[in-house]
Amino acid sequence: MKHAGDDESFEFDPGPLIRPFAVTRGRAGKDLHELDIITLVVAVRPEADVAALDREYGEILRMCQRRPLSIAEISAQMGLLLAAVKVLVSDLISSGHLIFRSPPPPTTGRPDIKLMQAVLDGVRKL
Repeated sequence: MKHAGDDESFEFDPGPLIRPFAVTRGRAGKDLHELDIITLVVAVRPEADVAALDREYGEILRMCQRRPLSIAEISAQMGLLLAAVKVLVSDLISSGHLIFRSPPPPTTGRPDIKLMQAVLDGVRKL
């Protein structure tokens, strides 16, 4: 077992919950757009706007320049919790950097098998 004094290259990892809390400035679930894990987002502002944004916002904007991405894909690529990504994406939507398209609500009580298969295929590609 390593201890802080055993190796000079030891870095303190504050844990998986500290970073998302810091990235979202403690916000979670308040004043957010209706975003689902399969909601697609795409950038509508040029990549040049990235320089004026915080690192995580810029990363999301860069990823969404080329093609629409789902909230789940962004979360996986950034290694952030879904809740944190929803806050960041919601901020970018409010600022006019992103637009989104949520799936229509199901008309029946049963999930759409084609949609579930598409989500499963997308997750497998990650």
